[in-house]
Amino acid sequence: MVSAVVAKIISMQQSLTVSENEIAQYVINNAETVVSSTITAIAKTTNTSEASINRFCKKIGFKGFNSFKIALAQENFYNSMKDQSDSGAQEGFVATVSRDYRHMLVNTTAMLDEDSVVQAAAAIRQARHVYIFGLAYTAFVARELEFKLSMVGLFVKALTDISDIRVCAGNVGPEDLVIVIAPTILVRDLYHALAACKDKGAEVLSITSYDSPKLASLVDYKFIISDKITTQNSVSISNNLMFLYVTDVLYCVLLESDKALKRKRLSSDAILNSQQTADNYFFEF
Repeated sequence: MVSAVVAKIISMQQSLTVSENEIAQYVINNAETVVSSTITAIAKTTNTSEASINRFCKKIGFKGFNSFKIALAQENFYNSMKDQSDSGAQEGFVATVSRDYRHMLVNTTAMLDEDSVVQAAAAIRQARHVYIFGLAYTAFVARELEFKLSMVGLFVKALTDISDIRVCAGNVGPEDLVIVIAPTILVRDLYHALAACKDKGAEVLSITSYDSPKLASLVDYKFIISDKITTQNSVSISNNLMFLYVTDVLYCVLLESDKALKRKRLSSDAILNSQQTADNYFFEF
């Protein structure tokens, strides 16, 4: 099982320097060895310096090497206990896919910050307009979130074509919120569109598989999911369940923090359920 610490490192690999990538690869492949090693030994093994290792630890969110090593040790212990409890069963295809998704879910949860979730939910509630950008296979996640937010009376629009996204970026305002759901936003068209949104004064909330320091000035609320690359069946499974999971967490917090919105959701559900009952009655008779 890949730990949340390692998942975080993988999510940031695109933004690491050459020496930091050397350290990252060593940690990914030797997580248990790192826990029992000194910073000097790791620097020698990776042909880097102690300063580079400390910079690497800070870039991925730790105060330094010691706090990084403690977090890695705690997760290594948890994972070893979990692997021992699962080792008795011979896994088939269904079981391995199920395990992959469970591990991705655990790692994504570990990378979610409670305060950031609450703040992001408040931003969704306070926004005049909510625009959701989703491309390719994340398009249906954007549509799903659009539907949920519209059910509680928020002004929301999902855009799944890059031309539509460019047009929208030129027309947002300071009271608007843009939610982008994508593996990475460090691609030319999407990055420029989000930069235009920031120039117009809109806030940006991102849900991505890859992190980068470049997002600091572009994104107000940042959420990173565990990428499928960390799983055994990475070729065949999807990241979309993790994108949906994060949007569901945000939606749950939104409804729990605003009872009026929760009542609207219950009212919308009642309307949909009554329509379903009417349709069933028609076909049965």
